[in-house]
Amino acid sequence: MKLYVYVLVLLSFMAFGVNAQTFPSELWHEGQVNLTDGSVKSGNIKYDLDRQTVQLKIGQRNETYDASQVTSFSFLQESINARRMFYSLPYAIQNNYRRPVFFEVVVTGKMTLLAREYVVVRSNNTPSSLNSRYRYLDYSGFNGSRSYLSYKMFFAKEDGTIRESSGKKNDVLYQFGEARSELKKYVKKEKLKLDRLEDVAKLVEYYNKEIN
Repeated sequence: MKLYVYVLVLLSFMAFGVNAQTFPSELWHEGQVNLTDGSVKSGNIKYDLDRQTVQLKIGQRNETYDASQVTSFSFLQESINARRMFYSLPYAIQNNYRRPVFFEVVVTGKMTLLAREYVVVRSNNTPSSLNSRYRYLDYSGFNGSRSYLSYKMFFAKEDGTIRESSGKKNDVLYQFGEARSELKKYVKKEKLKLDRLEDVAKLVEYYNKEIN
């Protein structure tokens, strides 16, 4: 499926919204679901990337769709005033069996950056250098731990190939083939940390705009 270009809104690593005890996937958001039968439905959305499902609330009625029934969905996350876009794309999570999986679109172009969020539990004495890798911080842990929202990063090429990145510098640069030497200079110049989604997004945008 072709990924349509939309305005990228990147977030710095920040505490989530008004209620720091709640992650975005636990809230209802005003949005839209595009189904594989061509129909479009609007209402309040709650998503679950682990179960690959989207719940849609229209008035008093709740509907649930899995990734095989959805082409895309989007919603406005009011806490950050940004519209987030997800596509259902074929991907082999395990056993080399390809099935529809939800990915969030971060940057589109000849190289597309995708992401999947997940919750990480860390002890309170985790070094701050590690904590800085996560976008949202839940301060509600009373048992010596905190929950963080982190991301797995994926690269999608124009031929439809999707590959997960480990977030390690060499692995990220490997995705760009012959351009990696030039991009390595850009990473050094801009002091990018390639285990951070926001910095990888900057790298992908630079590649799409500046390198032929």
